[in-house]
Amino acid sequence: MSKQSEHAEDAMNQATQPTSPFLPDEELQTTDRQLVERALSGSQEALEALVTRHQPWIYNLAFRMVMVREDAEDVTQEVLIKIITKLASYDPECGAFRTWLYRIVANHVINMKTRGYEAAITDLDTYYSFVSQVPDEDPDSSPETELVIADLAIGCVMGTLLCLERKQRVAFILAIGFGVTDAMGAEILDMSREVFRKTLSRARAKLHQYMSGNCSLVNPEAPCHCRKKAPAFIKSGAYSADRIFFHRPERPRLRDLVGETIERFGTEVYEYAPLFRQHPFYEPPDAIGWLQGMIESKSFQDIFHLDNPGEVTK
Repeated sequence: MSKQSEHAEDAMNQATQPTSPFLPDEELQTTDRQLVERALSGSQEALEALVTRHQPWIYNLAFRMVMVREDAEDVTQEVLIKIITKLASYDPECGAFRTWLYRIVANHVINMKTRGYEAAITDLDTYYSFVSQVPDEDPDSSPETELVIADLAIGCVMGTLLCLERKQRVAFILAIGFGVTDAMGAEILDMSREVFRKTLSRARAKLHQYMSGNCSLVNPEAPCHCRKKAPAFIKSGAYSADRIFFHRPERPRLRDLVGETIERFGTEVYEYAPLFRQHPFYEPPDAIGWLQGMIESKSFQDIFHLDNPGEVTK
């Protein structure tokens, strides 16, 4: 894709970009607290607004943890159920709502059962051994092949992240992908800022060891080139113009939402940030349709009496 086309897509996406909950926005945090208060007082509208604001980010974190859409949707719903049913326990005096919420998210994805591609992608040695066995071939210049190349490039980088232990993976996604500071990341993962930095440092060191020696996206001299792997995947039927899993050119990119700059955690320079932040911000499933279905259930009504102020069970 040309730079001109990328800039045109970026411009078109500006109008529909969700606001990042990780930005230092006091107004956003205040609105969160107001929505919580209104939801706990029985406002279905407030609860829907709260879910709509945070569900896309929960889903994008979940998707990067498992790499399979259906599993990411299940994880997102599981997390939302926890958040909604525990909403009355949130205490504004103890910290920002986003810290409380994303601590629940982080704890869930760190401790959940093995999901999606996690079962197949377990360590970097095995992963790159598999990739190296895919034969190289010079690709044609067809639109189908270009789509597959773009999809492989994103999928392979995401697959590499699955080789990290879960806590390192969450820290990496939060800091490098979502632009979370070390202070906020430490709060979310319930650790000190020093430990958060060390967690990132270990993740970065592991990625550097393998990606710089294998991945041409990081090191042009490395042996593995997505372009040369694409023909084999197309011939096998694993990929085609109708079987694209990660490339979403119509979606905003992470960099559109969190910016180009990145905090320097100690002396580490995270060379993977530009690569990771050019990945799409994926479209989440319909949260409101799911929430409205959940609201109609008896178990939900045992917790919330929506639109009946003052009747919320704590």
